[in-house]
Amino acid sequence: MTTHTPADARHQIDQIVARYDALFAGQPRISRDANVLDEMLGQLNALAGQTARMPAADRDEINARIVELKGLYAREADAIRSAQAQGPDALKAHRLASWAYLTFARYRHHFAGQSRGTRDLGLVGEMVADLQELKDEMGELAEQFSNGELSEARDTLRQNLALYIEERKAIAEARGDGELSDQADRLAGLANDQFGLYQKHFAGKSRLSRRPMLLDRIIEQLLLIHDRMKALQAQGLHADSNKRNIQIVQERVAAYKKELEAVNQARAQTDFPSLVNALGGAANEVFEEYRKHFAGQDRKTRDLGLMVKMLDELWDVARQMDDLDQVRRDDVNHRNLQIVLDHLRMYDREHQAIVDAQKAKA
Repeated sequence: MTTHTPADARHQIDQIVARYDALFAGQPRISRDANVLDEMLGQLNALAGQTARMPAADRDEINARIVELKGLYAREADAIRSAQAQGPDALKAHRLASWAYLTFARYRHHFAGQSRGTRDLGLVGEMVADLQELKDEMGELAEQFSNGELSEARDTLRQNLALYIEERKAIAEARGDGELSDQADRLAGLANDQFGLYQKHFAGKSRLSRRPMLLDRIIEQLLLIHDRMKALQAQGLHADSNKRNIQIVQERVAAYKKELEAVNQARAQTDFPSLVNALGGAANEVFEEYRKHFAGQDRKTRDLGLMVKMLDELWDVARQMDDLDQVRRDDVNHRNLQIVLDHLRMYDREHQAIVDAQKAKA
């Protein structure tokens, strides 16, 4: 675009800055494309050549801003290329560290400051298993490679893994607090939470994009809840509500098992490109939901529960994309994975910004 006025120049600078913020701000350097920064530097150079005929005050202000941005983007491009020059092991370290930090964020969303009696035992168990696997992979990589990102992630992971293991134990113990009737009410609430998970993540959704391990986890948790409800009966609780809840849980488990079979069958019968497209489509649905409910909105009025749901949906999509990426390099899936990971990090920052805004309002 040819720039003729100071207003045009400022608008173009704003567009360049917005692009930088969207693609680079707060994102890990090793996963960025330095060539995009080179392109932005070229745009700034071209813009600088169009300021000569502007009024002196405008020209000096705009040129100073251009010089500032060129310095920032050039340094960032050099830092990106330096990070990527560490080789493929650095990319492996980054992948492992990224999943560790995303798991830590997931814990904050679901457990920090929450009542243990209401927490999802299956979810914290999944986090423990994920971190243990990451810990083992990091340990193997550290035998032949080390950098600051890997070392820092390993240290934080060890601390958080120990915390999550203790939290899992405390959550399990909290389920036994109170009178038998209190425990029955708590179990009913926990069962409803699992039903809610199914509604949010499976009902009306494309089976190709659903994560089977999540549905398997829901079924496992409902079976544990069912067994505990039965145990309360054996201990002397004869409330009709508990009997009805046992029946409801049995019916839901049977239905969810059939759905799990259907999900696995759908995935087994599809080809790789169709699976990639289904996951990309699922991610786009979340992006659209974010634009509808959060982009440009007052953070003090936003629904944190909806944000957590979207983060969970993107997590499931990203995990599946990453699984595919580990067994077969596909350019479309790999690019989609990077986009989804970028959005996960961005939405996590937005989640914290909403928390802070709503605390300040209170």
